[in-house]
Amino acid sequence: MNTLVSVRTNIVYSKKKKQDEKAEDEFVRHQELIFLVDKPTYRYSNEGEIIRERGLDEVRFTVSDKAFEQLIKLLEKLKDVDETELS
Repeated sequence: MNTLVSVRTNIVYSKKKKQDEKAEDEFVRHQELIFLVDKPTYRYSNEGEIIRERGLDEVRFTVSDKAFEQLIKLLEKLKDVDETELS
């Protein structure tokens, strides 16, 4: 089974399209979430032994501030969920 090792983030900004040429530039903040996952790999030796090695894999996605807040709320809800509530 894969195991979550670390969560990291990068902050990026996107520029909104101006409705009027005289309007000031407006930027929207997004966060790139990076989940580092311990992913086992297996190797077969010349002696016929199976050797388990550890490696890291990453999962990246970008969320807005609003989506980030929703993600946090969902994770907090899932943390305390009863197994009978899952479908």
